[in-house]
Amino acid sequence: MRIIDDARICLIFFTRLPVTWPEDLPRERITRAFQAAPVAGLVTGMIGALTYGLAMWLFNGSVHVAATLAVASQVVTTGAFHEDGFADFFDGVGGGKTVTERLAIMRDSRIGTFGGVALLLAIILKIFLVAEIAQPWQAGLCLIISGTLARTALVHVMTLLKPATDDGISASAGQPTATEATTATIMGAVISGVCVILAFQLSFVGPSVGAVIGTVLGAGAIALTARKHLGGQTGDALGASAIAAELGALAGIVALIPGFGA
Repeated sequence: MRIIDDARICLIFFTRLPVTWPEDLPRERITRAFQAAPVAGLVTGMIGALTYGLAMWLFNGSVHVAATLAVASQVVTTGAFHEDGFADFFDGVGGGKTVTERLAIMRDSRIGTFGGVALLLAIILKIFLVAEIAQPWQAGLCLIISGTLARTALVHVMTLLKPATDDGISASAGQPTATEATTATIMGAVISGVCVILAFQLSFVGPSVGAVIGTVLGAGAIALTARKHLGGQTGDALGASAIAAELGALAGIVALIPGFGA
């Protein structure tokens, strides 16, 4: 069944989990599998959720320790895949004066000041947002929600923006079709919808709206920046969109949790 194969490919591509494929995968086949990208968010979120719950038990309910370890477990699970793109994206956009210079900086494997500061702030913000969600089981479910929505947003950015160059990795991989993007949206909506209802029961409307708005704003900001400063999307821009969408989703949830700030 294709959707199962696609989920397997997404776990290979988006994570460091010991999932294998019997043959080399062409880039085009990987892109076609992105309709199942929300599954990678689900699995990564579950690992973060389990780590958070275990850390809360081991460290006597310290939310900041638990949140830090949960975020760390997700970084390890993905091999800092999106974080690397996030840092490179901000290095390029912040340090280059022309499109050519920005793309050249982004291809450099070294992290500069702009990327380092942006990544540090993003990780700190994620830790504090997770720590703001009082109940461990709610925090764990929110990690699943944000991770799922982030990968869904990545697929849409890749679908809507053309590659920035004709000879880059993103160009050789192609773009997901509208049908595949729709499939990713449906899958992401189902996974995150179930989780938000489980987390907030009858009070799920506010967090749901916040998660969607935050995801769109986060991914949209990166997409608009990429189009303006790069002329399209790159692999680094897609990674940055996933991180921004994840932060946006968590921020939206926290902002609209019933009783927050009261």
